[in-house]
Amino acid sequence: MAVVLTAAITDKIATLTLDDASGLVVGEHVHIYNVGNHFDGHHVLLTVNTGTDTVTYSTGGQDVAVFTVTGGLLYPEVTWIDSDDVGVFLGIDPATTNDVAWLEECTLAANEFAHRRRQNCGYKDNPVVVPSADVKTGTVLYAGALYRERGSVDGFQSFESMTPAPLTFSMGRILQLLGCNRPQVG
Repeated sequence: MAVVLTAAITDKIATLTLDDASGLVVGEHVHIYNVGNHFDGHHVLLTVNTGTDTVTYSTGGQDVAVFTVTGGLLYPEVTWIDSDDVGVFLGIDPATTNDVAWLEECTLAANEFAHRRRQNCGYKDNPVVVPSADVKTGTVLYAGALYRERGSVDGFQSFESMTPAPLTFSMGRILQLLGCNRPQVG
């Protein structure tokens, strides 16, 4: 996350000055909040200058002179996996437009969850480049689990007349693949 200090639009290119642009990369997907109507939303970074802590992206807004921003934030979007990765894991194609939308939501949530869990464990991962194959697999497994839990109260849906035993191994396996909650020697 970065705090937006100033903003401007010239020739449909928005320029933001941040408190810190380190870690951001060209082509990265970001969310902008609390800057203004022509600035807020989902964008793809065109340039990143870590020397001046500025970023640019395309926008449809009219020219706006440089102004000071209060409360503006830039959040990088984690793009380690996409819905095609999760679809391969699930082994099915979404049947309806609602299924496609839910698959996208689960994929976005899994990306954010995996990145945040690894960040909380001390990893410094690039949100655009998945760190390793096991992290990608763990993220896909989590997205698949979210997708399968659609409409259920607390786990996978079942049509059995008896309540099935809870599946406890999935989250442990996911965290193991993400490299989180490792045993530590005190």
